[in-house]
Amino acid sequence: MSYLGLILIIGTLDISSPDWWEETYSNAEYLISSPSRWDKEDWLASAFIISACGGIMTKDEKIQDWIQGERSSASDHITQLIEPFGAEGAILGLAGLYIGGCLIQDTALKKIALLGAKSAIISSVIVTALKVLIGRARPYTDEGAFSYSLFNIYASHQSLPSGHTSTAFAIASCLAEECENPLAKIVSYGAAVLVGLSRIHDDKHWASDVFLGSAIGIGVGRTVSKLR
Repeated sequence: MSYLGLILIIGTLDISSPDWWEETYSNAEYLISSPSRWDKEDWLASAFIISACGGIMTKDEKIQDWIQGERSSASDHITQLIEPFGAEGAILGLAGLYIGGCLIQDTALKKIALLGAKSAIISSVIVTALKVLIGRARPYTDEGAFSYSLFNIYASHQSLPSGHTSTAFAIASCLAEECENPLAKIVSYGAAVLVGLSRIHDDKHWASDVFLGSAIGIGVGRTVSKLR
């Protein structure tokens, strides 16, 4: 995904908020340093997520084998339509939302678009750092679900966590926090779930990659919305 494109599109459009980039940096700094402020409940929630991720890892290969066995030309076509919503489709969607807000002079739409962009950028920074640090082999390498190469800069070994999924959920959680319409929340999270499933289907990520990516995206999106 071209996050530089996201920065250029959204950043240049936000001519009315010169402090936006400073706020984005401040939010990122807050999120990255947040473990130092966690209480007992936060640590328990974190432990639950890590434990759940570990549990899913033990089933990753079985899940992957089953999904790959069920693939068809029809499902390939469907995932080709869904996958962009965790990448360039997200960029265009946010840009379109912002432009629409400008055209109809709706401040709320513009704010939602900028919050989504901020969440996507911050989650991408966190996810990219973890990808390189962990160095997990992607399913298509046929190295197995427990093949790791720490500090790996190659895309073939940057499976955990899923960046597409994290981006989709970061944006979805922002929309859900800012919109009161239940249908909008269902559609947002539903689209994010489909993005995650498409990554497993396309043999690009393990199920545990998608789970952790969704958890990071939701955490970032909700926090950014609350900090506003």
